[in-house]
Amino acid sequence: MGEEPAPKDIEALDRLKSDIVEQLRAAGVKFPIKTKADLADIYPKGTQKSCMYKGREVSLHDLIDNIDDRAFPLENAGDTATALVSSCQMNVVK
Repeated sequence: MGEEPAPKDIEALDRLKSDIVEQLRAAGVKFPIKTKADLADIYPKGTQKSCMYKGREVSLHDLIDNIDDRAFPLENAGDTATALVSSCQMNVVK
């Protein structure tokens, strides 16, 4: 399963979730997001926002492929943030 995150890692991931929700709301993103391709349109390659976990940084765009297809459709900003941050943890821990 991997090692358990440290409290500072949990705080960073919670902050990232909050930032993603704010960003999606500010951008007026329409929900549901039905596919990974739709999410990639929202977070195209080169997106500045990134995931920092266990000292490694990964672009949000690069996390999209790791999201389980069963997570779609993403019904709201919170669901989207959770899917991306969960993918962040899986991607970095590999």
